[in-house]
Amino acid sequence: MRPYLRGIRRRVKQEIPHRSARRLRRAFAAAIAAGLAACGGSPAEPEIDRSASPGEFSGALAWADLEDLADGPRALGSDGAEAARGHITARLAAAGIAVETLTTTAESKGFGPLALTHLVATLPGSSPDRIVLIAPYDSGQYDGFSFIGANDGASGAAVLLELARALKGRTLPYTVEFVWLEGEGRIGHGTGDERELRWLGSRGLAERWAETGHLQGIRLLVSFNRVCDADLRIARDSGSQRELREEFWRVARHLGFTDVFAPTRGYESVETSGAAFRDHGVRPVVAIEDTAFGGDEAPGIYAGEDDVLQHCAPESLDVVGRVAIETVTTIATRLAKIDRFARTPAAEPETPSKQPAEHGDAGAAPPAPAPPEPPAEANAPADPTPETPDAPGSP
Repeated sequence: MRPYLRGIRRRVKQEIPHRSARRLRRAFAAAIAAGLAACGGSPAEPEIDRSASPGEFSGALAWADLEDLADGPRALGSDGAEAARGHITARLAAAGIAVETLTTTAESKGFGPLALTHLVATLPGSSPDRIVLIAPYDSGQYDGFSFIGANDGASGAAVLLELARALKGRTLPYTVEFVWLEGEGRIGHGTGDERELRWLGSRGLAERWAETGHLQGIRLLVSFNRVCDADLRIARDSGSQRELREEFWRVARHLGFTDVFAPTRGYESVETSGAAFRDHGVRPVVAIEDTAFGGDEAPGIYAGEDDVLQHCAPESLDVVGRVAIETVTTIATRLAKIDRFARTPAAEPETPSKQPAEHGDAGAAPPAPAPPEPPAEANAPADPTPETPDAPGSP
């Protein structure tokens, strides 16, 4: 039975602003605690149940992370961004996953050198080749309002945190790298176009990795952002590698989530953090993103003050996470089979010995057997060529 998004309707914006509402809830909880203490009671802090099964994605845990990350703006260089990094680091430490801080420098029109802080966590695999999962954690800056960026900036980061915890409970043939990027949101009042004011973090990191050779060995790179809309519809990105992208749709169909990963949805070009790595020659790139937050048409309420939790749903995070973890596992298993076949020496054809032909024999010895054919998995995309943008309406 399908428990999720079919019955979800877009949530009505509450009259109380997001941060104020949370503060009121906290104040109310504090008042109750104080009352219990005055009566001699022993109030207990509400605890989030983090006892989810190892290896399984929990939408509830991802939502709890989203609530913490989207508690306020996380603009580049702000206290909010520092608090987000602290939350990500603490959650990874609780899961027994080490995290590394990596800093890059970026410039944009109207801005001098900007120090960008990224977080990188690694789950070692049997192969040094890597599956890389990336998401922004910061929020953009806009005129006239404080941008929360629950969907655009925090949702992918929350999914990544829960994927890290869940994948730690699985054995994968490749090393998995999780990257939380700073500098993906719009950086204020610069004079450049939108692309010049965004995605500075991914461009800087891709350039750094190109210089150090760290782009080598990436077998799959998936970027996540804008994935918590209560009316979630993942875009079928024409810039993503076709076969890898369609594997997400196949897994979603198998799990019963075709309302989110619609098989009839047309193709569109998605601006995403993964584009910077594709520009540096990384071909197996997939973008998982909804381009129409709060509606059916892009951009919806994208980049507005309504990008808050009230328009999001934990079920959306659950669907994206469950599809992602199964797809990553499927692709990794398939690629490992290809690698094993590639390492197996081909059978050498036997040289037939020249025997004297018997009387009446036609003479020629039978040909040696052909080398074995590769398994069907060998057609899977070990190092695929990037797809050119699909024509509208193409299958």
